[in-house]
Amino acid sequence: MPANATYDVVIVGAGIAGAIMAKELGTQGKRVLILESGLLDRDNRKAFHGTYLTATGKLPETPYPPYADDPASEAAPRATTAMTFGWPTQNDKDRSKRIAALNEKSYLTYQASSDLPFLSTYERLAGGTTWHWLGTCLRLVPNDLRMKSAYGVLVDWPLDIADLFDDYARAEDEIGVSATIADQRALQPYLGEQFPPGYEYPMARIPQSVSDTRLGEDIAGLTVDGQPLEMTCTPQGRNSQYRNDRPACQGNSSCIPICPIQAKYDAQVTLRAAEATQNVTTLTQAVACDLTVGADGCISSVSYLKYTGEPGNYAVSREQVTAKIVVLAAHAVETVKLLLMSNGRRGVANSSGQVGRNLMDHLCYLGWGLSTRQYFPYRGPRSGSGVESLRDGPFRKERSAWRIDVGNVGWEWADDDPATSLRDFVHGSNKSQLNPDRDKLYGRALIDRLNDFNTRMVRLCYLVEQEPQETNRITLSERYTDGLGLPRPEVNYSISHSEYTLRGFVSAQTTTEKIFKQIGKNYTRFFDDIGLPAVAFDMDGKHYDINLYGAGHIMGTYRMGATAADSVVGSNLRSWDHKNLYLLGSGTFPTVGTGNPTLTIAALTYRASRSVLKDLAGL
Repeated sequence: MPANATYDVVIVGAGIAGAIMAKELGTQGKRVLILESGLLDRDNRKAFHGTYLTATGKLPETPYPPYADDPASEAAPRATTAMTFGWPTQNDKDRSKRIAALNEKSYLTYQASSDLPFLSTYERLAGGTTWHWLGTCLRLVPNDLRMKSAYGVLVDWPLDIADLFDDYARAEDEIGVSATIADQRALQPYLGEQFPPGYEYPMARIPQSVSDTRLGEDIAGLTVDGQPLEMTCTPQGRNSQYRNDRPACQGNSSCIPICPIQAKYDAQVTLRAAEATQNVTTLTQAVACDLTVGADGCISSVSYLKYTGEPGNYAVSREQVTAKIVVLAAHAVETVKLLLMSNGRRGVANSSGQVGRNLMDHLCYLGWGLSTRQYFPYRGPRSGSGVESLRDGPFRKERSAWRIDVGNVGWEWADDDPATSLRDFVHGSNKSQLNPDRDKLYGRALIDRLNDFNTRMVRLCYLVEQEPQETNRITLSERYTDGLGLPRPEVNYSISHSEYTLRGFVSAQTTTEKIFKQIGKNYTRFFDDIGLPAVAFDMDGKHYDINLYGAGHIMGTYRMGATAADSVVGSNLRSWDHKNLYLLGSGTFPTVGTGNPTLTIAALTYRASRSVLKDLAGL
């Protein structure tokens, strides 16, 4: 990068939000620099896929660097699923010691009093977490944005769903969403009148798998809170036909953690288009570490650490860049970390005190069992359909909503299968509950037993709406640092005081029992094991022990709002405190809503890009 280079905009982060913003600005002739913390070799799909294939654990972050859980020596560490494996059980007598030991190797650190670890992960490389996202592209429903007005709970967003209609359409085109309008119109009135006459998705839907079709047939007629349980093809960010030099989906069910052929969209697609404008430069291995505030209240410069070399032996230089406008698109954790580190650790954009607060996720409840007839999972994408008919309704006055992601990989996530059942049938154990007689099998008998059970396995993932709570927050660790000497994030996280969220889990558990009573047999069970976080609570005279999982949907932490007193940004994602600072991503979400966040992140970025261009025109 030339030492005297000047830029209209500096963007921190090269995920989907940063890439879309860069493309929009570059197309309009604006000079843009993207600072990306990840490695230089940013698009080595073949190597990433090879790492995934040879790894024992097929976790979301498995294919991508860094490969060791050693955040104290890594320049761009991030949370990994494996880091939560040391979390203590509910009544562990060594709880404090276990959390202290976990903090030594975990990028996200915790106080001993924390009830839960934060359960979702993200990537720090060009393309961001779209490398390992599932590809689900749902629009939010109207009441997701007006929960206080509609139901008297949670908070309203400072905009209505109609404000996003055109931007949703642009996002669907950029990502390349495969879906059929008829499927979405069937969800009315939940979606509202979002699609104008004649609107079609960029590509037709990917056909339903045999598993999805048969499950849909078998749950027909079931209701929850007076509303039907209905299977619908989910809009997906993967090609159903050859488009934009990318092939159609071939049914590799490894969508999480990697699509080997890039049929599934990742933000490298948009990033390359941004760079093709010749106005966008991406600087990798550049970790933003400070925002300087000028006398006029604007962000006057961005400092970053440029590193080369290997962990424990980095060559590091501190550099600085100026621009008319600064855009932070580094996800809900890293953006907060940068804001809190800046301005001599006094922080920026935080006059409301809301930076880092209201950390949220779609908390996952897993239900699994066997169907009476064969469903034949593992054919097609990892998930292509879901139950979307319970995303809204009067019940939201009392409990959180959920949607069901229907898995197409048997009990893989729920019970580490087929490995668990295979071990049971070979060794005569019964961890899977499928071998109560503790048979020891081999040869044809083993094959037949595995085929019988594996072709009937069903997994349901309930993505439960989480109530925003100020006490769920990210701060800076005063003890732990990364390989560049920057503080690691410290998390305080709990749901035990949110009856609204917990009632959503009760509904999910009850629905699971209802579904498997109709289609087969319920094998869902509670694991009281180290590394499997859980919540215990009493409700309506009954005790519950429920394991929790993360959906990878990291939201909140710098919410948008109608006033500067209770939010960090306005509806155009500009900071209330600094007129040349924009904050992108799901950190701006006041509530989690009922749809996976990526499509809404993209739509809000298009909305913010128009505001940035307008600001630049006025400078």
